[in-house]
Amino acid sequence: MFPMANPHLYKPNLVIVISGPSGSGKSTVINALCKLDETLRLSISATTRNPRRSEKDGVDYHFLSKAEFEKHIQQGSFLESEEYGGNLYGTLKSEIAAAREAGKDSILEIEVKGSLEIQKQNLAPARSVLIFIIPPSLTTLEERLRRRKTESEAELKQRLDIAKSEVREIKHYDYWVSNPEDAVQDAVQQIQTIINAERSRVDDKLIETINPLLGVSCGD
Repeated sequence: MFPMANPHLYKPNLVIVISGPSGSGKSTVINALCKLDETLRLSISATTRNPRRSEKDGVDYHFLSKAEFEKHIQQGSFLESEEYGGNLYGTLKSEIAAAREAGKDSILEIEVKGSLEIQKQNLAPARSVLIFIIPPSLTTLEERLRRRKTESEAELKQRLDIAKSEVREIKHYDYWVSNPEDAVQDAVQQIQTIINAERSRVDDKLIETINPLLGVSCGD
């Protein structure tokens, strides 16, 4: 397991948002990351799209009907929600709360629009860190999508067009990570380094934690 910042001083407060075009390999990287680091909890997104053959409800996604999804929107249950490729996706606030209660930082795998929506919000006492996973090239991206055999030619073209527009939004992210073929562990290590650096950041939460240890009041 990757070393964590001093557990006596660090209190989990990160919402780590990882995005990238469809086919960038972000799911593979995130799954490897979460298996390696037990201080992270993967947030399970909700969606209205149909599950793929290997996917399970409550494990890969919370698969909801459109009516169920819209009811959650009306109830204010989502941290963010967006339409992508004709389907709705969202992050339930309860997923973030569950990670905090478990003493872990949250990992979110969400699309670019949803990521930028989270970035605009005040998540206090949590804070967001946005990481963008970049494929080596559009050619590699297309090859990966074709290997999945889950899209028609028209859908594939739409995915590639969306990918181009998503990469243009990288300027809004805090970090980027490359994910070439056969280098998942390299991408995982880069993300672990980013997370550990963010956990070691000096911020108001750290000051609130360390002052009592020094016998210092908040007003000093």
